Amino acid sequence: MSRRSKNISSFDIENLVEKELVDKFSLWMLRVLFKLNTINEFIDKDGDIREENLAYFLGLESFLNEENTRENVISFLKNKLIKLENRVRFSNIKTLKTNLKNISNIAQLNNNETNILEFAILLNQYDILKECMGFLGRNLNSGQTKRALAVILNIPINEINKIFSSKSRLVKSSLLTLDTKYSGCLEDNLEFITDLFAQNMLSCNQDMESILKEVIYRCNETDLCLNDFEHINNDLNILVPYLNNALISGDKGVNVLLYGIPGTGKTELAKAISNELKSALYEISYCDEDDEPIEGTKRLRAFKFAQSLLSNKNALIMFDEVEDIFNSGDIFDSRQKNKAWINRTLENNDIPTIWITNDANSIDDAIIRRFDLSLEVPIPLKSKRKEIINKYSQNLISEDTITSLSKNEKIAPALVSRAAKVISNINTKDKDKAFEMIIQNTLKAQGHDYKKEDSLIKLPKTYDPSYINCNIDLNSLASGIKENQNARICLYGPAGTGKSAYGKYIADFLDKPLILKKGSDLMSMWVGGTEKNIANAFKEAKEEDGILVFDEVDSFLSSRENASKSWEVTQVNEMLIQMENFDGIFIATTNLMNNLDKASLRRFDLKLEFDYLKSQQAWELFESECKNLNIKDYEKSKNQIKSLSCLTPGDFAAVVRQNRFMPIKNSNDFYNRLKEEVEVKQVNNEKTMGFI
Repeated sequence: MSRRSKNISSFDIENLVEKELVDKFSLWMLRVLFKLNTINEFIDKDGDIREENLAYFLGLESFLNEENTRENVISFLKNKLIKLENRVRFSNIKTLKTNLKNISNIAQLNNNETNILEFAILLNQYDILKECMGFLGRNLNSGQTKRALAVILNIPINEINKIFSSKSRLVKSSLLTLDTKYSGCLEDNLEFITDLFAQNMLSCNQDMESILKEVIYRCNETDLCLNDFEHINNDLNILVPYLNNALISGDKGVNVLLYGIPGTGKTELAKAISNELKSALYEISYCDEDDEPIEGTKRLRAFKFAQSLLSNKNALIMFDEVEDIFNSGDIFDSRQKNKAWINRTLENNDIPTIWITNDANSIDDAIIRRFDLSLEVPIPLKSKRKEIINKYSQNLISEDTITSLSKNEKIAPALVSRAAKVISNINTKDKDKAFEMIIQNTLKAQGHDYKKEDSLIKLPKTYDPSYINCNIDLNSLASGIKENQNARICLYGPAGTGKSAYGKYIADFLDKPLILKKGSDLMSMWVGGTEKNIANAFKEAKEEDGILVFDEVDSFLSSRENASKSWEVTQVNEMLIQMENFDGIFIATTNLMNNLDKASLRRFDLKLEFDYLKSQQAWELFESECKNLNIKDYEKSKNQIKSLSCLTPGDFAAVVRQNRFMPIKNSNDFYNRLKEEVEVKQVNNEKTMGFI
């Protein structure tokens, strides 16, 4: 054997591993060298030792600095193995010993399962142990891994097979799993419930909940209560008693699904339910301490372990963002065994679980059917939104701003809460403006419009239904609707003729809220989403006792005879059903009357055409606007105005808006601008006709 010059002191060895672990590590290493026949990987045929760190660790210092034969080295190591095999007990690091005892009690692990868990933890954390296990190779399959563990830990192979079977406590706990898909080194084939589990077991002197914070953690309190969700009271009257009974009886496989767009308060609802039931609520972690997402398989393993961790507690589990789990390729695919695995998970959980998703459509129907209850959590109604916004805004904004914000159904409680957090940490004089700016920017990023009160339909001071060219008295119609409180009216005609504005007039006349829905508010990219939005719009109008206006209704009521897609038919069907069952006031507007489905026409009580202004109407509206704008010489433009064709109230509104930044000089300037509006429309109509 060649002489070595390297000299590693005992201090260096202690840097490799704590003294309590030296003998235990030595035993495992020597079993690998001799009982798993890797000695030739350590000492070659010429007697040279390949791993000096390992040689010093095993006490071969003298053999490295003197000429000795291969046989002498092997004899020394074999004698050392015999002595260690005769040892009855080995010391351990105090922290690890305590944590192993606690977690073994929670998961009800037997001694062999605990020993395997301990070995895997130490292998994961100590390089000197990895060096020796590397002699086994880097392409161990699951069978070879089991046999290696049997030898290293002196556990019968049949017992090892039981420990890694689906029925064992270790596997059920998911604390440690054996990778059966790929071949790798011994360390890689043993996978922990989280990446930091091994490190935490060695270093944390805290309770198991702290050690397993990447697995599950207790949720903080919420400021909301079930009364804040009275817009779904009927569903809660079933859900809450069901979960309460599950907690009392200990029923297995109790799972409910909460779904709805982001920010509707699904998480807060779960917390409010927990408070109502006086139970603890624990959430399955979805990101690690570096805020990196935890992949689906590990989250489901965490869910399985949580059953053991919480077995003796009055607790609910919350599993958020489940679309990333049940729609994940590595979890749920076409293979039947994965489907069965998911089904067993949902059937056998001991702790009642609330699963949460922003998009139920992304979850396979086979999974949806496994839930006992599925409950949609929509945006609260306007009155309730106002209460919640007032609570979440922390008295930072005025009552007017709260009222304005509550008009927008896209503004969810979570959005208001985050805006309040920002405002409370900055020094600004105009908190209302800053608050609305934050809301506006977030909604824009989400693809929504922010509608302040001023940006909703607001009638001009000069508004009068008599300026609308219709064949009936619109003031009398408004009075009749006020008396009856039930009407379905279709307003059709060219753009700008005042159809939507008349809907606003009806709302003001009846002192009811205007619920205006445009195509962009209702159209959804998801199958069934548009139909659901249509139904929700009618539901909102009923509960708010408001005037429901569907602008450009042809988007949803196009003739089914020309439909080429099934969803085009279903959304028309949904519209017809909702119209038939609605007992409030519904106004539909369209520029394309001929495109409407014939069945829809029968469902309207009244169909009114709003046409271009008559010459006398145009003049009277011009006169009224001039007075409002303090233009004195309007009489001289009378003939010119009356000669303009295709004028609409919308043209007047456009020119009046121009006056804010480009003041109207006189009546002739006013006339010329109206003329330009008309000419632009005529040019566009000619281009459209030519294109067609």
